Amino acid sequence: MSLSFRGLNRLGKMALAAVTGRTNIHFLHIRKTGGTTIKHVLADHQVLARHVLHLHPHRVRLEDIPRGHKVMFVVRDPVTRFVSGFGSRLRQGAPAHLVPWTADEARAFAQFKDPESLALALDSAHPNHAAALHAMASITHIRASYWDWFGNEALLAEREDQIFFIGGIETFASDFAALKSALALPDSLVLPEDPMSTNRGAGAPGTSSRLGEEAVAQIRAWYQRDYDFLAFCDGWRQRHGGAVDSGRASGVPG
Repeated sequence: MSLSFRGLNRLGKMALAAVTGRTNIHFLHIRKTGGTTIKHVLADHQVLARHVLHLHPHRVRLEDIPRGHKVMFVVRDPVTRFVSGFGSRLRQGAPAHLVPWTADEARAFAQFKDPESLALALDSAHPNHAAALHAMASITHIRASYWDWFGNEALLAEREDQIFFIGGIETFASDFAALKSALALPDSLVLPEDPMSTNRGAGAPGTSSRLGEEAVAQIRAWYQRDYDFLAFCDGWRQRHGGAVDSGRASGVPG
């Protein structure tokens, strides 16, 4: 059983879940982690036999989710996330969106034409270091940290038992298969490949995912706190035997 209920707002879906005993599951859309793809493929499957899905925009954080409800999200390595975020804003959100640069973003992209040059300038000895710091604080996607969505370690630990699914870009296909099984989604449901649905700009300027060793080292150092978050996610997946919390896949009302 799968109904879209696209016209039903969040409160309406939560009321439906309360009446029918379905589990509320909220998808947190972390920037540049495949969220556009997930939301596209699940858009027509938001009310299921045992679950109600809430597909949120970027601005919704863990603290916005009602206590007792479940959450799911996707993560990726900060290096490739940085490259993807740089390229997306360089294209001003194309192909799926059109979000013009801010004045600060325009200044940043006038200085840095590709992610490699920005990454290298994060070295404190680099002559463009000050401009790099400005760019990292100005470019929408790359200034975002995982902790923007999850607050801090204390909040994350407090609400760990509400996590239903942690997917990874690097294991996206198998993780999505596990999610389909847990939610009893149709076997025919597949991840889209077209650039509009996935919001990918393959081949566009600034989209190369290849960074040199020095650039990679600079990015890893910059996002060290995000790697701490990924360590938590890796531990969660190990404790739960994969991307889905199998103990919550049966549909505990919430």
